[in-house]
Amino acid sequence: MRPFVEGNLADSRSVSVVVASGAGGDFLPRCLASLRDQVDPMHTEVLVVDRCGGETAVRIRRRHPFVSLIEPHLDHRPSVPELRAIGAECARGDIVAILEEHCVAPPNWITTIRSSFRPDDAAIGGPILPQDYDRLRDWVVYLSEYHSFLPPWPEGERISLNGANIAYDREKLLRHQDILRTGYWEVVLHPVLAQEGRFRSVPAMGVLHTGPFDYRYYLGQRYLLSRVWGGTQREHIGLSRRLLYLGAAPLFPALLLARIARCVARSEVSSRRYLAVWPLLVPVAVAYVWGEWLGYLVGVGDALEKVE
Repeated sequence: MRPFVEGNLADSRSVSVVVASGAGGDFLPRCLASLRDQVDPMHTEVLVVDRCGGETAVRIRRRHPFVSLIEPHLDHRPSVPELRAIGAECARGDIVAILEEHCVAPPNWITTIRSSFRPDDAAIGGPILPQDYDRLRDWVVYLSEYHSFLPPWPEGERISLNGANIAYDREKLLRHQDILRTGYWEVVLHPVLAQEGRFRSVPAMGVLHTGPFDYRYYLGQRYLLSRVWGGTQREHIGLSRRLLYLGAAPLFPALLLARIARCVARSEVSSRRYLAVWPLLVPVAVAYVWGEWLGYLVGVGDALEKVE
């Protein structure tokens, strides 16, 4: 599809924002509300690819008329990567920006993407910032999920960009349609895409991660996400490395907790937050490793379709 405007200069570059709607609830409306005033019809479109249907789809149409709603009709429940891939394939912009529905964009997020993207970039991304959470369980979700993406983020080349807040060169992205719908993009897609252009961090792209989350629900989701990760890795490593992981797995919960502690110590997040949530982080670390262990052992299974 042709872009909205001609040319590739920063002042005319168009952006398609893709949001996968998989969880329902109040997350998506907050996410879309943060984008409403940023949409310039000449340069921006917002695509929501929804698998929830029902009241979620009705609310999108009624309250967010600037959104193009896509409801894929498939013979299975699409995974979040599939939803994002469908959005990227339908996008018309020069840049495809992915925003997770649990996140809220700052007022200048789209403008920052347009002005920051360079011709030799494959992708740019920003940090995941914490909401002023009232509950410890929401800090648990934030620190366990995004500990590698905490502020501050120095500007510059960085291959480790999070799929919740990232923008791709659409032309480069769509060269790899065969892998877009498979597993974690960070594992499968990014190493391939990095051979075609730079991955850069843009601190001004930081988005706010919002709650609330139910603790038991998150434990289940953490297991599923880790099962997908382990199953995806299983397809890309040899038998000896799989056996090494399977044998050493009992050590990994403690190592994960230590890694989170190191990331917090280097970040702008108070170390007291980590100490306060540590007892709740321990079951999360166990669920994390248990999911990975099963993924390495027997593969993804149906975990990808259950991830929200």
